[in-house]
Parts: sequence; C-alpha cells; structure tokens
Amino acid sequence: MTDAERAYVVAFLSGEGHSNNQIREELGIEKVYTVTHLKRAGSLSEEELTLWLRNPRKITLGHVMAVAKLPPGKREKLLRDFMHTRTPVHKFESIAQGKELDRDADIKRLETLMSDATGRPIKIRYNSAKRSGELTLGFFTLDDLDDVCKALGFDPSEQM
Repeated sequence: MTDAERAYVVAFLSGEGHSNNQIREELGIEKVYTVTHLKRAGSLSEEELTLWLRNPRKITLGHVMAVAKLPPGKREKLLRDFMHTRTPVHKFESIAQGKELDRDADIKRLETLMSDATGRPIKIRYNSAKRSGELTLGFFTLDDLDDVCKALGFDPSEQM
C-alpha cells in the first residue's frame, strides 16, 4: 500500500471514530507519529490525494506534509509545480513556508519582462552548474494554447 493510500485509509478510519492506537494496530504501523503524519496528509482534498496517488515517485509523504498546513487553494498548485521541478523535500518545505528559492536577479528580471511582453505566466528555471534550464510558458484555455503554438511557428490544425 502506498503512503497516499495509507493516508486515505487513516483519514477514513479517523473519521469513523477510530483512535490513533486502533489505527496503528489495524494497519500495522509501528511509530506513533506516522499515524499523525498520515492523518494530516489525509486531510488533503480528493484532487490533491489523487494527484499524490498517481505520482508516488514524484510526490512523497514529506512533500505532502510540507503543504498539508497550507490553505487548500495553494496546496494543489504547489504540488503541481513541484512535480515539474522535482525539488528536494527540504527546499520544498522552504517554498511551502513562503520562502522563495533564491534565483539570479537577471533571470528573475527576464522572467518578468517576458511575462509582461507575452501577457502569459512565464517561469524560468536555470541550473548554473549545468548552464542550462527550463522555460515554462503558461496558457489559459485550449484556444490560447493554439495561439501559443502558432506564435512559435507550429500550426496544430495542420498536424491532425
């Protein structure tokens, strides 16, 4: 059973009135704090739990614990962002606490300028050690995605 599945089961059993000790016994959990962690993780929305369940290698219990205390509106976005960046848990905890990752001022400025110029959310991740990175360009609707494709010189209607 994955941690996501265990969190769901623990939340269910807790909602049914089972004590932490009963849950530990029923699921064979040795450590007391594990039930507490799984309970907190089980408080995620159904969409957030499903996202975690479908991506157990990308999202760990540690990542879920970092976002579980946040307001529901922020949690799913942060989990989705994390899946694309593969941030280690300790850095992810800092982000979840509101501390943004340190980024080069020039990269940040370029990100803002590009967002302003395109009218779309732009994210730039630069790895100075590898001297490479990723550029993420957001879109709002499928029609908007078609416009982005055309602006990049690709007409999706010709390919289908």
